[in-house]
Amino acid sequence: MDADAGTIVAICVMALATAFNRSVGYLAMRLIPVTPRVRRVLDCLPGAVLVALLAPGAVHGDRAMLGGLAAAFLAAKLTGSDFAAVLAAMATAAGIRALGLA
Repeated sequence: MDADAGTIVAICVMALATAFNRSVGYLAMRLIPVTPRVRRVLDCLPGAVLVALLAPGAVHGDRAMLGGLAAAFLAAKLTGSDFAAVLAAMATAAGIRALGLA
């Protein structure tokens, strides 16, 4: 598989942008005192990211995404674990797609 120069440049620019955003976020958080309110916001981020990834597909009729969202919600409520919610969402969405139900 051959990639032209434009593709290579685009990949490099995206990699640099990602590295920049991650490092600036890390450095900025070193300046912010972790108060109880900030801690609550940080604790909510994994769930918010998961919903942000699954909800648009679910709203537009993707049954696998809707099933993944429901499984993530249920797993988070039952276990209280963000990791379990992510695993449940991935397994459910993959299972629905594998069975051809999406």
